[in-house]
Amino acid sequence: MKYQIVLTGVGGQGTIFLVKLLARCALNKGISFIGTETHGMAQKGGTVTSYLKIGNFHAPLIGKGQADLLIGLYPTETLRFLDYLKESAFIVTNGDDSFPNLKNFNLIKVDASKKVVKGEINPKSLNIFILGVTLKYLKNFPFSAKEIEKGIEELNPEFAATNIKAFHKGLNS
Repeated sequence: MKYQIVLTGVGGQGTIFLVKLLARCALNKGISFIGTETHGMAQKGGTVTSYLKIGNFHAPLIGKGQADLLIGLYPTETLRFLDYLKESAFIVTNGDDSFPNLKNFNLIKVDASKKVVKGEINPKSLNIFILGVTLKYLKNFPFSAKEIEKGIEELNPEFAATNIKAFHKGLNS
């Protein structure tokens, strides 16, 4: 299996936690992986981008036109990284009705920010909610719900119950 994921958001949204979680899932499953992250001005709300390659790869960066999936935690950051996707790749993004339809890609958008404002999900779990939405729609995703739950418990046991609740809300959205 070879699968390439671009994850993007702004500082404080949990982009780096997501790449660590997916890397942990690959490690637990015994699958080769390589990843990296770019922080930029993350502490000031700037762009944070992570790349994760699952399978036998030799370099961590994903080139333009190579990614199978883009997970976007902030709408404008999702749009900024479209050129990294293969044609017919999947995009799972936090976005409202103003987010444009993207004809060359399989777009899944959910207004997770609205759910945070309404108190439906914890703001610290927006990233995990989006991951749950990803699993709901992508049948070829490299990891199962159980594998992701195990990774969540291993990486952050103190906040695991809240994250798993948000993950299931995404799966059932």
